[in-house]
Amino acid sequence: MIKNQPTILVYNPISGHGHLDSWNAMFIALLLKQGWRVLALTPDTSALLTRLARKNADLACHPCLQVLDWDAAVSRIRFIVRFRNSLRDAWKRWDTFGDHYCYRRPGSETTPDMSFAQYGKTRLFQITVPPVFRASHFLYSRYRRARTKRSELPTDDPERDLACPVDMARRVQAALKKANRMPTLAFNMYMDTYRTAESEWRAFAAINKLFWAGIRFVPPAAPQEAWYTLPAWRGMCFLDENACRAHAAVLANKCFGYLPDITETTLPDVPGTLAQEIRQRARGRKIVFLGGSIGGQKNLARWFELIALANSEQWFFVQIGEIHRDTLTTEDRAALDRIQNAPPENLLLQAEYLPDEPAFNEVIATCDVIFAVYRNFSISSNMLGKAAHFRKPILVSDRYLMGRRVRHYRIGLAVDETDTASILTGLSDIVRQPVFTAESFEAYCSDFSHHVLAKNLEAFLKICCNDNTCLETLKVTANRSASGLLPRQESI
Repeated sequence: MIKNQPTILVYNPISGHGHLDSWNAMFIALLLKQGWRVLALTPDTSALLTRLARKNADLACHPCLQVLDWDAAVSRIRFIVRFRNSLRDAWKRWDTFGDHYCYRRPGSETTPDMSFAQYGKTRLFQITVPPVFRASHFLYSRYRRARTKRSELPTDDPERDLACPVDMARRVQAALKKANRMPTLAFNMYMDTYRTAESEWRAFAAINKLFWAGIRFVPPAAPQEAWYTLPAWRGMCFLDENACRAHAAVLANKCFGYLPDITETTLPDVPGTLAQEIRQRARGRKIVFLGGSIGGQKNLARWFELIALANSEQWFFVQIGEIHRDTLTTEDRAALDRIQNAPPENLLLQAEYLPDEPAFNEVIATCDVIFAVYRNFSISSNMLGKAAHFRKPILVSDRYLMGRRVRHYRIGLAVDETDTASILTGLSDIVRQPVFTAESFEAYCSDFSHHVLAKNLEAFLKICCNDNTCLETLKVTANRSASGLLPRQESI
């Protein structure tokens, strides 16, 4: 272990969805074991501490770990709200007062019985208040129009529901006031959740003073995001080595690191009821599993067609995961509604997020085949890692990264994602004529291991933390093979 490493702020913007909590705990555990000091900021502190304790009882109370208050900015937000309310009340009083003198309302005129002081005060207000009142109304109306224009995003804006980077900057700023040390670098665990517009990130940069980096799961083909123009932004990690190369070729002054798509593989100490129910209902039939965050990419229309076409005496299907209906296609929603209204006997469907990952892993260990024939899914998936670890063949689309990796490592079959008959044939072949071996699963596990992740992540963070040598080091790491940030090119 290397002692006295810099301090890293690990910022996890989302909890309770997919495998983000699991990855957050894995990254923090790896950094602590490598000797780094870690500041953790996450919406669900208990989820983080539980996962850390499950890995090692000492990690949750590690002397180099400080878990910061996610809601530290709440008091500041309340202050801002109170301040705005005070300004609003003051404006109302000024509006009444200014209107009184601007339009010569009753009581704003001078009278013969006034004292000299009252007369002078009234005359002063009669002269000065009307022009000031008109100017303030003019400026306020311009401000309101500008604010309305900024806040009203078009309803068809694809980033309308994404997170605002300014919120992140304010949350970090408030939380760091109670930190026992300042971080050298902040690492964001899910950059896909943020808007990418230049105006949003200029506002972020006005507040943030830290060097930043992060991980993006669905990168564009070339760097387009405005955060790369910020001097404090150091680089990005991807789960696709080709994306690293493409970005590094365009932005030579930023660091791009490849991270293997690893996964948590812990099983529960005591057998769970869900896995037992699956085995009982399957009654010896082959079990096919689809799980995780169920969105449009999961290809539900073809999945349910597969269930209808498959012999119910031979196959039993399991679907577990939170369903995001707003991301489904019209065909997906119609198929889902039909299934939920009349569920077939050979399907167990649990439409909710399963926060206990060991229980989730137990379900995978119970099944015979993993269904991952996703639609238009060009990125990596940690389901490949679970398939390899639990020695379960996986069925994927023959397109994109997952198809290339499955064919390369021979841990399953790749089929046409649009053709249900092709999927059914693949499902039958994967059982009758398996192409996988224990060695093929082991090869995948070796290349996508916690050890490789720790090595690549540490190399990436060291480059980002060392401003003086960052550029020269990038020139070397851009062409590294499996021993560096970028692994060997797949021979496909």
